[in-house]
Amino acid sequence: SGRGTVYTGFVANQAYHPGFRDEVPVAVVTVELEEGVRMVSTLVGCAPEEVFIGMPVEVTFDDVAPEVTLPRFRPRS
Repeated sequence: SGRGTVYTGFVANQAYHPGFRDEVPVAVVTVELEEGVRMVSTLVGCAPEEVFIGMPVEVTFDDVAPEVTLPRFRPRS
């Protein structure tokens, strides 16, 4: 479904890879999908300090290179 809730997370203030240097600070979250699977990703579309456990989110896809697409999550409206 691409829908879930924030299970846990933290705010990264240092880039964990040089390719993400311009994205810090960033909320790194574990999302529990409606299907029961959990996955780690980043949260976009809100400030890191606005993230909370249980926050409803939905997947969005970020084409970071011609051959690489990352699933990220944003707050669900």
